[in-house]
Amino acid sequence: MNENMTASLPYIRNRDGVFQYERRIPIAIQRDTKRFQETFKGQALFRRSLRTKKRDEAVLAYGAVDAQFEALLGRKCGIEVRPKPNREDPRRTLTDQDLTAIADRYEMLTAGPFERLHRRANVCPIAAADLERMESDLEMDADQIRDAVRSRSDGNDSAFLRPASEANLLIDEIGYFAPAGSENRGAIIGAVRSGMERGYRRIAALSTGDVAPRLDDISPSSSIADTITLADAVRRYIEVRKLPAKALSEINLALGQFEQVVGRKTLAAIRREDVYDFIEYLSNQTVGGKTAGSVVRPLSEQSIRKRCRLLGSSVNFARDREIFSGENPFSNIRFAGHVRPVDKAIMPDKRRFRISELNSIFAHPWFTGCESETKPYKPGSHRLRGEHFWVPIVALFTGCRAGELGGMKLSEVRLDDPHPHFIVRDNEYRRTKSRRARSVPILDALLNMGFAEYVVSINDGKNDRLFPKWTAPKRKGATESDDPAWSNYGVVRAFNRHVIPKTLGANMLSGARSDVTFHSFRGSFKAMVGKWPNVPSLIYDEVVGHKQSELNERYIGEVTIEETYPVMRNCNFQGLNLPVAPPLPN
Repeated sequence: MNENMTASLPYIRNRDGVFQYERRIPIAIQRDTKRFQETFKGQALFRRSLRTKKRDEAVLAYGAVDAQFEALLGRKCGIEVRPKPNREDPRRTLTDQDLTAIADRYEMLTAGPFERLHRRANVCPIAAADLERMESDLEMDADQIRDAVRSRSDGNDSAFLRPASEANLLIDEIGYFAPAGSENRGAIIGAVRSGMERGYRRIAALSTGDVAPRLDDISPSSSIADTITLADAVRRYIEVRKLPAKALSEINLALGQFEQVVGRKTLAAIRREDVYDFIEYLSNQTVGGKTAGSVVRPLSEQSIRKRCRLLGSSVNFARDREIFSGENPFSNIRFAGHVRPVDKAIMPDKRRFRISELNSIFAHPWFTGCESETKPYKPGSHRLRGEHFWVPIVALFTGCRAGELGGMKLSEVRLDDPHPHFIVRDNEYRRTKSRRARSVPILDALLNMGFAEYVVSINDGKNDRLFPKWTAPKRKGATESDDPAWSNYGVVRAFNRHVIPKTLGANMLSGARSDVTFHSFRGSFKAMVGKWPNVPSLIYDEVVGHKQSELNERYIGEVTIEETYPVMRNCNFQGLNLPVAPPLPN
């Protein structure tokens, strides 16, 4: 063929004396799988016969076919520079194992089509012809392929893969931390280039018979997806799930402890034995003893289970995102035999208050009269108002958690409703457990104490919350049980550390963790309601926010305030002696 003709018409080829138009589909088009298949039948080489052996006629036919090709690109597949995705996932650490997996991947991508044809060519004449054409194309395009592989620049409009372009896609796809100009990015580009070079060498070796074809089930020793580390999975899970601060602190603690025991590993490398080593390490840890009255004790099985569950959730997240394909090593773990048994002498089970204990508590100066605002534990004539008096009372008559009361807004106290109630739901101050809203009846016993008058007294347009002086937590969000951020501040902490030991201390085990806390009000409320005539478990489970049975959820669904209030409004504690509410401020 005339060199001038090839220069002016770069996509013309002479095959067996007949001129043809041959042009490779740009990589950017091939990446749009659906359009690539619809428009070009998935063929990377666009070939049309110009139906002539004469150069002059080939030149005339060339223009029409070239216009047809350009029209296909512009009409259905137009080359577009897609914006980089708005990634929610944090960037992951690049490892040597990643680079090995990348090189393996691009060796297979490069040599794979030839590998398959080599197997089929020996038994199928059509495959043999295709293989001959592909080998001819490679020989013809050898210089362009070599230039593309060795290129250090991007080129999405190129007909051949370029390592720099592929590296950009990998960095976005997997989420590597590899900023522009960094050695990490350079290493990824080098790994892609290495794999492509190995792939082309394998193609040459297949053609000469120096190596035998491999079967499809022979794959690289590792895949990029399987190189994600547990730390990477946790970081992605944290960022996408937007965990509240408490859960964030707990999962980071669990990750740090796990890596302290077994080291930093990929998800594919973690074995169940590693998880059991982690559990046994945790079972030998102690907590407590940092504050007065706090008992040094082993980490509970519940806490150990929770840390494993948090890490397991991160692995499940990676599986759901299809960035890890293996089994979750944290699933179906047997804790028995790996966790130290609880010594009941120092860690008695949590329980509800008894009526006699409630009477002792409500006889404390905190409720009946103290010396002053700053001396609430000594008897006197001063009455504590606001959250000091009403928080324990409301907790006792609603079964609400500390966080649910601390973040309760005045707009969620519906006194004027035909069925007076509280609305417990997520708001800007806290989240609720299980993220599920519910309505809690305001019992007649609570109203008879003057609760409505208290609400009116603080609803002056300046306050947003039911207990405005209850110090808002530094960390917002729900946790697995009560909300420690609310429980460890203000009135609840003072109640647990001073009122309970002062009133019940004589009956409590010395040197043991207290078996009753503010949270015990919740158990007392549920026990009282459960014993009240004609209040079914369906009703009180709904009110306290406990999960309904599967059958109830399926066939009954939501239990409304119109159903709970009439049944519960008269519920009350038998034998309970409550103080008179403090006078309202003038």
